[in-house]
Amino acid sequence: MEVVVNLLIWLHIIAFIAGGSNSVVGPVIGARLASATPDQRAGYYGVMNALSQVGKVAMAALLITGPLIMFMKYGGLGGASVWFWVKMVLVAVMLAAIIYGGIQFKKSQGGNAEAGKRADTAHKITALAFLGVLLSAVFAFG
Repeated sequence: MEVVVNLLIWLHIIAFIAGGSNSVVGPVIGARLASATPDQRAGYYGVMNALSQVGKVAMAALLITGPLIMFMKYGGLGGASVWFWVKMVLVAVMLAAIIYGGIQFKKSQGGNAEAGKRADTAHKITALAFLGVLLSAVFAFG
């Protein structure tokens, strides 16, 4: 059983890294879109769309492995600390910002400049929440 839990933790960390890369790269690319040429913009959109797919798979993996780890390693949520619940709130903020930002990013690809600004703001919120999730996980799980 310990091997299975360790593999789930490993998968959880891999998914966190893969999904977290969007939190770092998204704002960097978003900042370059406004001044990009049409060809550059097409390339940036291609990269962001590919990262979006990776992010979706990563988020699904996190939402599956997280609860499995909690129940298999810790026996459920009974001993969850305040830091764990802070982490969960920040995960919800991340998920909401990711969904909202994705919707706005698709609109920006259609030429809506204001949607692009909203997507950029959502990416920044996601990045901050990501940092908070990581920090609170360190305190929650030592």
